[in-house]
Amino acid sequence: MSKIKVADFYYGAALSVLFNNSNSKITAALIESDDNRQLYGLMTDKNECRLFIKYRSAKIDTKTEDYYSWLFSLTERDKSEIQALIDEGYNLVLALVCGVSGLSDSELALIDKEQVKELIDLEKDSITISRRKGEHAYRISIGGGRENAMQVTANRFEELF
Repeated sequence: MSKIKVADFYYGAALSVLFNNSNSKITAALIESDDNRQLYGLMTDKNECRLFIKYRSAKIDTKTEDYYSWLFSLTERDKSEIQALIDEGYNLVLALVCGVSGLSDSELALIDKEQVKELIDLEKDSITISRRKGEHAYRISIGGGRENAMQVTANRFEELF
């Protein structure tokens, strides 16, 4: 009997959303995996990229009900692997699976290569991503509050894949 790990649900959900929302034909190959992240090689009819997936199973408790926030840790291994992919010239997409209890309202944020480079250059050990209900973009804290946050458009599938 094979046991299914909790992480498998989140990584599988990210791939399912990607396959179901892209207008491109996508072929995926798992390159590396552990409980904290997965790396895929993706081929579409438009391009080739590396998809680096991390997940959080629950949002951060906030004072406001219509405000969701998640904290993703970046290990030294994550940062060096991401930097190596950038240095090797890969088209990189960081997928953050933003889970909530019950799973059905979970979200997937896609961060493009230029945004990932900016985050790595900040030398942060974590990424805090948030979104208010009804907003069409996520915000990633880069210091200085919501006004000084990186904007990440929701539903970027056609743009990135």
